[in-house]
Amino acid sequence: MIPVSQKLGDEELIERSKGGYTQRANKLFKNGLFGAILLILFALIGSLALQWILALALQTSTPLHTPISRSMEPTLKVGDLLIIHGGLKAEDIYANPKDGDIIVFKNPSNPNGLPIVHRAIEKVQKDGKWYFITKGDNNPFDDRKAFGWMVPEDYVIGKVIYVIPKVGYLLRGLDETKIYIGGYAITLRMFLMAVDILALLYLELTSYRESSQREAEEKKTADNH
Repeated sequence: MIPVSQKLGDEELIERSKGGYTQRANKLFKNGLFGAILLILFALIGSLALQWILALALQTSTPLHTPISRSMEPTLKVGDLLIIHGGLKAEDIYANPKDGDIIVFKNPSNPNGLPIVHRAIEKVQKDGKWYFITKGDNNPFDDRKAFGWMVPEDYVIGKVIYVIPKVGYLLRGLDETKIYIGGYAITLRMFLMAVDILALLYLELTSYRESSQREAEEKKTADNH
């Protein structure tokens, strides 16, 4: 017959073993979650840092852009990510109806609106200033005939030097989606970064509390024995 004290001791060992397994499982889960959140945070910060680096290297505050209309199809499609080289003068831009440079420029009718991406098909000098006649590859008429304007040289943000298909959807989603908090608008990218940081702080605080509780329980058990 097994003594009662030994039986209780065995049950205590089993419970401790179960508790240890649960703690290890929770720790592994939290470590994995911590790593995933940290990876997302690094990706968001890295993408922002990349834009800053490109802005310096390509001499423009808008190094990345994405078309929002089908006017440049099939050459460019909605959602493509365009890499823009800025800091250009009129002589740096080749204008031709067939294979002229694709430029990104402020809308002459609404300079504060979204930039336009069209091909430079001709450039003319007027009163000592250069202007570009532009056209979307998918449009029947050039912009001067369709809208009555030409693009001043100082309205040109830059020209397209590289295209990455479809990635622009992600860029637009991160930087153009606005979230309003307490009357203030922030981009989705900034919101996700803030949530990631808060989640990391919460996990660290929870881990610290559990560690403190475990140490207290172990000390209490040691004192009882």
